[in-house]
Amino acid sequence: MNIALTGATGFVGGHLLKRLIDDGHTVTALVRLGQDAKTLKHPSVKIIQRDFMNDLDLLSAVRGHDAIVHCAAYVGLWGSASTYQEINIELTKKLLDAAKGAGVARFIQMSCINAVLNDREEILQGDESLPLCQKNEFPYARSKAIAEKLVLMSSHDHFQTIVMRPAFVWGDGDIVDRQIGPAANKGKFGWFGGGRYPYSTCYVGNLCEAIALALQSNCGSGPFFIRDEQEWDLRSFLSERLRVSGYRVPTLSIPTELAWPLARFTENGWRYLPLKGEPPLVREAVRTMAYPLTVSIDYAKQAFSYAARFTISQGLAEIKSAWRIRKPQGFS
Repeated sequence: MNIALTGATGFVGGHLLKRLIDDGHTVTALVRLGQDAKTLKHPSVKIIQRDFMNDLDLLSAVRGHDAIVHCAAYVGLWGSASTYQEINIELTKKLLDAAKGAGVARFIQMSCINAVLNDREEILQGDESLPLCQKNEFPYARSKAIAEKLVLMSSHDHFQTIVMRPAFVWGDGDIVDRQIGPAANKGKFGWFGGGRYPYSTCYVGNLCEAIALALQSNCGSGPFFIRDEQEWDLRSFLSERLRVSGYRVPTLSIPTELAWPLARFTENGWRYLPLKGEPPLVREAVRTMAYPLTVSIDYAKQAFSYAARFTISQGLAEIKSAWRIRKPQGFS
């Protein structure tokens, strides 16, 4: 297939690009101006680097493709309303319009489990009938929920739209490597309420497997939760994930009932005072990480025969192997 891929310079998009190449697809990496695309060079990859908020540029870029996989997004839990609107919502809308105008048959949107987070309560084996996020205090989740609606409403007989909702996505180069691990080493990461509650995860290799299966399937349009087959409690999983990359495992724990008002307090400080950087804790992080959160993958199994290709242990072993190769001299 000829596949157009956004977000190829990111964590999920980068892993997916390798999988699509391995599967024999020809990939066009749609890269926004200003992003470094040197790592994407490959005989099976065409790189188009333009201002994709320009409708004509986007239309010409996607013409002639069988499918689009949209992984590009602003994934931070703190940012301006305009950032979420432009990158997560408007870009998705423009890409959908371009896909339909160019006659692309299939559109796969990378969403996330956050899109269904609302009240502060446990979700156990949640399914695709869960309502989408309505909470303005969760800006990332809300923006992904709005983008999901745009994607699913665009579906018609000749335009299949699929939304992937992976659980906590992990793997080499993930948020543990980018944020959690460095914060843990500085003593700035801890648990909520001890962290011993069930929590769904999704190794990036299993997410790529789901996308590969959906690309070849006639499953129809809709949202699909994707996760690892096994489920660990959050603290056990993250502790092991930190260990395999050589990060410190925190012992600090904040009572869950105190985390929410503390997060709201820090948000207000960063919103109304001239403070630098981002607040150390926000309400969306508390909602995401402080409560039991598991989802069912029965729908994905039925629709396109999804099965997790990697166990959690296999994923951790691959990360450990990659980390050892990159480990600086003298680093224990």
